[in-house]
Amino acid sequence: MRASHDEQDVLWQLDFENRLWVSNYSCATTEFLTGFPLEISPEYLSYRHCSCLPGLYGMPPNNCAECPKNCICQSGGQKLQWPLGFYPVFRGMAQCHERMK
Repeated sequence: MRASHDEQDVLWQLDFENRLWVSNYSCATTEFLTGFPLEISPEYLSYRHCSCLPGLYGMPPNNCAECPKNCICQSGGQKLQWPLGFYPVFRGMAQCHERMK
């Protein structure tokens, strides 16, 4: 069973200050509106409030991979940026190649 959008903020809320750290991603924790901690599995929330750790990109829980060489991974791995002179190549996993001069 997963949380409905109406359930949140009725008895509990997300806490982005304290995060649950897993091997290659982290998730916002939850707490009762009174401030007491509440442990809810990230799976229950469909991993919506999880992000890959710095230096990784993808979608938690199973798809966080190392940031491609010469690429900048931002926003919890949701945004990839290539510096001027490089271009992306996607063959299963993202790669970054230098443009030939």
